[in-house]
Amino acid sequence: LEGEHGFACCVHNRDFLPGERFLDQMGECMNASRRVLCFLSPSFLDSNYCIWEFTHALEGDVQRGRKRLAVIMLEPV
Repeated sequence: LEGEHGFACCVHNRDFLPGERFLDQMGECMNASRRVLCFLSPSFLDSNYCIWEFTHALEGDVQRGRKRLAVIMLEPV
């Protein structure tokens, strides 16, 4: 997506600073984003981090009257 289409993506193992709190960095990145993509799968639902990210994005959209969150179903859940 980044090279071919010119999008900027947040990738935690590349973009986050070591020693900083993971959830703080994730929240800041999501708050600065024009879109937040959630790729829904059974493993997504098993991950506390993924559930937190989804909830953070959804609550942010509701509070600010935005429509940034896009959910893409990879597998039936």
